[in-house]
Amino acid sequence: MENYQANNPSTSPLTNEVKTFYQRDLQHLFLAFFRDPVNGLHGIFGNPPAKAFLHAMIIFGSVFVLYLGGSYLLVGDMRDYMSFSSFLSIGLSPVLIMLAIAGLSFVIKIVGGKADFKNELLTGALCGLPLGLIMAVALVLRVFGGGINPLTMFSSPLGGGWLMTVAFLYFFLMMVNVFQQSLRAAGYREALAWYLSPVSILAAMYLGMSVVGNLF
Repeated sequence: MENYQANNPSTSPLTNEVKTFYQRDLQHLFLAFFRDPVNGLHGIFGNPPAKAFLHAMIIFGSVFVLYLGGSYLLVGDMRDYMSFSSFLSIGLSPVLIMLAIAGLSFVIKIVGGKADFKNELLTGALCGLPLGLIMAVALVLRVFGGGINPLTMFSSPLGGGWLMTVAFLYFFLMMVNVFQQSLRAAGYREALAWYLSPVSILAAMYLGMSVVGNLF
């Protein structure tokens, strides 16, 4: 039995970690995220879990798959005229934004003291939760006739209709709040964190989309 489990990919340690994350840890993150949107993540950033890096990687991968598959469903018949690179660019867009957020958080914190890039990946990953919700909302609107075009979701969010615009702005503020809690947990004063957070998120979105534009 032990040899079978060792050779069976479905029972590999990584697979078990992913299952545990989706069954337990992701729920805890969402509860912390929504029950106390002001301070819910502060403790997580102040005392990152031992598996923070692994959890961050799972969220990164999940957001990529969500955007890659979600964009394929959103475009409908247009998929016949789109190449795989188009869908790949959509899938990579939020991932690169999350990486840029992690990088900016690391730079800001290293200037103010000490920072661990692996832990900062968790900051980028948790900012990916609102990004994932954007795609989820777009899919719901697609089902009910919203007609959202994922190609313009980031480059022109105001072109997705008033409901998508409101959702985009709302989730942007959620990302700002995540970044702000991360800075506060690192010892930054609330006023400074308040000013740095929206600028950092906007800069990360610009950097991420610029890289995608240059790659594809």
